[in-house]
Amino acid sequence: MTLDPIATFPRPNSPIEGPPLPLIPNQYAPAPYPIEAFPPLMRAAAQAIAYHVQAPVELAGQCVIGAAAYLAQGRVNAPHHLRPDGTPCSLFMLTLANSGDRKSESRRLAFREIDEAERLARTEHEQQVRAILSQADPLKGKKRDEFLAENPMPPDPRTQYSDATFEPIVGDMIRGGSLACWDTDEGGQMFGGASLKAETRAATIGGLIKAFDSGFFERTRSRGNAEGSGFAYHRRLSILMLAQPVAVAEALQDPLLREQGFLPRFLFTSATSMAGTRLLTPEKIAEKSYRDARLQRFWQRCGKLLATPAHIVSETGEVTPPTLEMTGEARRRWLRFYNETEQEQAPLGEFAGIRPFASRAGELALRVATVLAYFEEREMIDEDIMLSACRLVRHSLTEWVRYSEEAQPPTVLVQAEALMAWLREPSRVDRWQSFHRNELGKSGPKFVRNAKNRDRLLAILLEYRHLLSTDGKHFRINSLAEVTDSAEIEEIQSVGGAESVRKPAESQQQPDNLAPRPKPSATFRNSSASWSPQKSTVSATSATSADETMAVGGASYRGLL
Repeated sequence: MTLDPIATFPRPNSPIEGPPLPLIPNQYAPAPYPIEAFPPLMRAAAQAIAYHVQAPVELAGQCVIGAAAYLAQGRVNAPHHLRPDGTPCSLFMLTLANSGDRKSESRRLAFREIDEAERLARTEHEQQVRAILSQADPLKGKKRDEFLAENPMPPDPRTQYSDATFEPIVGDMIRGGSLACWDTDEGGQMFGGASLKAETRAATIGGLIKAFDSGFFERTRSRGNAEGSGFAYHRRLSILMLAQPVAVAEALQDPLLREQGFLPRFLFTSATSMAGTRLLTPEKIAEKSYRDARLQRFWQRCGKLLATPAHIVSETGEVTPPTLEMTGEARRRWLRFYNETEQEQAPLGEFAGIRPFASRAGELALRVATVLAYFEEREMIDEDIMLSACRLVRHSLTEWVRYSEEAQPPTVLVQAEALMAWLREPSRVDRWQSFHRNELGKSGPKFVRNAKNRDRLLAILLEYRHLLSTDGKHFRINSLAEVTDSAEIEEIQSVGGAESVRKPAESQQQPDNLAPRPKPSATFRNSSASWSPQKSTVSATSATSADETMAVGGASYRGLL
């Protein structure tokens, strides 16, 4: 929900002089990302990407899972207790990261083999089309039509979409496409683009939900429409969305996107920026990602899986892969997770405020487990893989709680903070030490191009003393802001930079201690404004032994996750 910043976050009433006041309280820091829960090969790759790109490990981890989901969705189904043939293992993923946090480069390394295979397939397709047309062009009329009927165009091999809307994806599926991945590092385009305009958004959201749940695509058009109507069954669509928080802040609070079930289907995290810690040295520059054994092994696995044919019926384009089943231990682990998340949806429960999200956690865990197991070449989903999947989904739920609580900062304060970060970006800080508001409207970030929103944000930054002005037209950055920033940089450094995720290329073993998810108290809903996730030190072994002493049906039950 979007709150009134005056009522929820009172305006400062202290004198104009002095250092800036924080726009958003510290309790909104993201929960620790469970990178240690990844299976060995994928964990090593994510750590290598984070190290070489100097990107948040959350961002690298999500890109690695996104690549694995692309590879798995056409080759295996996730188990489902109500569907004998299983359910798609496609994933919808959303990762929030600030501008400059290196979203594109993280995605490039994770998808390197996939992108290259797509490029080669589309190049070959283009050559085949040109060859057919070169033979058809000299022909005229009926002869040309007969030739093209005898030599039809090969199907378009396209599977990746970035700068697109939902409409062309639906069209390609109806025309015979089977698999698609809609991935973009500009998530604001998806939420603010043509697909989710006011007049079509409900239908688009409904279509995306059907695509996720069963792989069904449908389009109804008037008879005069050249594109025409149609439908397609058993297709696969994954979404990897990397977005700036300010670009999707309003969408994350949109009741339709939340309550209709679109956002609850996303595996979600928010990255902690490493800006200010990404220093370069001659030794660092000499290191090359393509020489890293961890990434070489990851790319080799991607290439091997790409060479495995997807289970596609050639006559219909339907995707009919086998279901990857669970071991008995994995099923018991999943049941504990499912029942716990269900119990926590009760009044005063941890997930009482995000029931649409928590109610889908069980199915999402099965999908994630299937993706992890397939990429790691497991014959079945074992207990370790299920534990990893459940921890990732629980982290996602914790993040949704953080973005859903009643004390969530309103969009205007999020934008004000983003504007200050933009003004003080090292590459432009000298130019914007002082400026005229009209100049900001012309050359500033997109969300200040509107004069009304620009003036509102400038007024807030003036009142919170981040900017100073004598006439309301000319502004300058408060020189005392450096004092405020030092505390923020210290907090970022305490989390650990990219160097902390660098592991020896030979180290591929799963750690013995898997820190379980943070657990707020039963009074969470009443004390959420001051709650901050803390990393637990309880090991998986101790938690497992504790499981045996817990009453499974009781209110005090807590699983390993």
